[in-house]
Amino acid sequence: MPVLFIPVFIAALFLPVQNAFAGDHERLLMQGIKTFNNGYNEWDKNKFQSSLAIFNEAIKSGKEDGLAEYWAGTVYFFLAQQDLFTEKKPTDKKLGIENAKRGIEILSKAIELSPDFSESYALRGVLRGILIKMKPSSVFSQGPKVGKDRDRALALDRLNPRVHYLTGTSLWNAPEILGGRDKALEHLLEAERLFKIEAQNSKDKLLPIWGRSTCLAFIGDIFFHQKKHNRAHDYYKKALDVNPVDPLALRGMKILESSNSNK
Repeated sequence: MPVLFIPVFIAALFLPVQNAFAGDHERLLMQGIKTFNNGYNEWDKNKFQSSLAIFNEAIKSGKEDGLAEYWAGTVYFFLAQQDLFTEKKPTDKKLGIENAKRGIEILSKAIELSPDFSESYALRGVLRGILIKMKPSSVFSQGPKVGKDRDRALALDRLNPRVHYLTGTSLWNAPEILGGRDKALEHLLEAERLFKIEAQNSKDKLLPIWGRSTCLAFIGDIFFHQKKHNRAHDYYKKALDVNPVDPLALRGMKILESSNSNK
């Protein structure tokens, strides 16, 4: 074989291997997303954990585009939510904090690999906020970074419903001087509008579509705290129409009904 053709021949040998790795990566992502969506729709912790295991396999498959890391970070976000916020008190504060830390770490890797993907910043900012809420001493290391992540996400994609939803949830827990619940409501209502548009359009099968029902439930929470109980009821119902087992909407509806019965 002429020397000239040796590099081409070697490259041809490796091409099928590279394609196989890419195929494994996409297959694992598809499997993980399907499992995650089932976990989200059923609010099933075991399915969230199963999806995390699949995304970790996708991370190991060799393709570094940040998507598998983003999805793993998303799972950690929901695991932290389940541990810390779905009941009146945290069910496992220590594990919830650990899941928030792991989420921040893996989303930082996702951002390193794909610095223009807005949702990774938005999720990381919310997880930083959760860490501060559960562990106030972390405000010195995490506090300044929350706003930076939030601003970067919005700068990258102001038409992404999850960016506005996550910005709203972040502002929900922020001091009033930073906007508080009024500013949070603006972003959540914009997210509602954008989720409706997203639901009417097809999307890349590897990209996220989660968040609509929990967004609507958060809007209900804000109206409840504003003592606008009829509007709160409407939004909890909207959330449950999208996902009948959304825990935030179920909890909100229960609190609302209890509040009305005590009048």
